Order: sequence, then structure tokens, then C-alpha cells
Amino acid sequence: METSIEKAREVIQEADAIIIGASNGLSISEGYNIFADNEMFRQQFGDFKDKFGIKNVLDGIFSEHMYAESRQEFLKRLVKLWTEDYIPSEVMNNLYSIVKDKPYFILTTNADEHLEAAGFDPEKVWEIEGTFRTTLKNESPVNRNEVFNQFFSEYNGKKIVFLELGIGSRNRLIKLPLMQLVYQQPKATYITLNLPHEIYIPKEIAEKSIALPGDISETLSNLKANYD
Repeated sequence: METSIEKAREVIQEADAIIIGASNGLSISEGYNIFADNEMFRQQFGDFKDKFGIKNVLDGIFSEHMYAESRQEFLKRLVKLWTEDYIPSEVMNNLYSIVKDKPYFILTTNADEHLEAAGFDPEKVWEIEGTFRTTLKNESPVNRNEVFNQFFSEYNGKKIVFLELGIGSRNRLIKLPLMQLVYQQPKATYITLNLPHEIYIPKEIAEKSIALPGDISETLSNLKANYD
């Protein structure tokens, strides 16, 4: 298992395609934490916290303590503040710079649409659990399984980099399927960015893996600096 920014840069540069798996850790590195009762949450949603006792954004999205109208108002504010008013962060800009010149596809459970706002093609982003906007409109998540299958079929057997960003070590929705694909692909490389205690690489794919523990924002900045 490698732990080198330089090696990661080299592998990405030589890749035929990149498949990104992204979860809450990526959003948290931007400062958007759906789990936190932090200053941002209290400033933006303190009235809902005081009135309904919600503990964080995630609690507000699924709260059973709000009336339907109040939950809609919460979701409208969430969409406005976290999606419509969002300005791409350095984290997202760095990620886009690293990936933009390669064929890519993204699987994510982040619902904020920050990837699209940063320049990633919406048709190449599969928000598996939907977005804040689809939740507000009570719409089903867009299913891009067929698009992903076509993409993967095109690069099957080639040099695919699986770039994992902020996915918890026990995640089975994105992490496990991607690791299984890495195992099956002889020319694949698995690169994972996360906090040290969330890094998990099974021994079956250790020889084709690169772990970059630490703050994702710093790691992406260093990776872009080397990549340039």
C-alpha cells in the first residue's frame, strides 16, 4: 500500500478513466456538516432548533417533530443556503482541476449538488440517495445506473483510478461495491482520502491501493500542486 502524493498524481495522470466515490467527509472538508450542531447550523437553522428541538441538518430533513409545512420551510431554506447560494469552494475547485481532463463518473451520497456547481457534468454525477432539492419536491432520486454501467463497460480492463473521498470505513453503499470492482480489475488503482481513523483498505486490494490520510482539503490542495 502506497501513501505518497507523488504516486497518486502519477497514477491519476496515467489513468484512462476515473471513478469517484464521495460521501459526507468531502462535504465536511468544505465546511458543510449535516451531522453537526455547530455555529453554521445554529446561525442558519437556530429557529428550527429552538422550536422543534432538531439537533442538526440531517435531523431536520427527517424530523418527525415538525409539521409538514414547517419541514417544507426547513427544506426550502436548506436548498437556498446550501445549494442555490453555494459558491464552489477551493476543495471542489481543486478536485475539478485534478479530474476534469479525464473521462470520469461520480457516485455520491452527498445531496448538496456542489459537484455540479463546481463544473462537473450533471450527467456524470449519480446522487444515489437524491438531493436536497428532490427531497423538497418529494421526487425520487435520478437513477444513473445504466449510465454508470455504460461508462464502466467502456473502460473495463483499462487503467481505472477509483478515487474515494470522505467515505466512512464501514460504508457499504459506495465503498464496498467500488472496492469489489477494484479487486476485479487487474489495472485498477484505489486511492482513498480520509481522516486516518476512517481509512480502510482490505488486504485483497492493498497492493493496488494508495492511502492519503489527513484533512481532505489539504490533501487535494497538495495533490493539485503536484499535479500542476
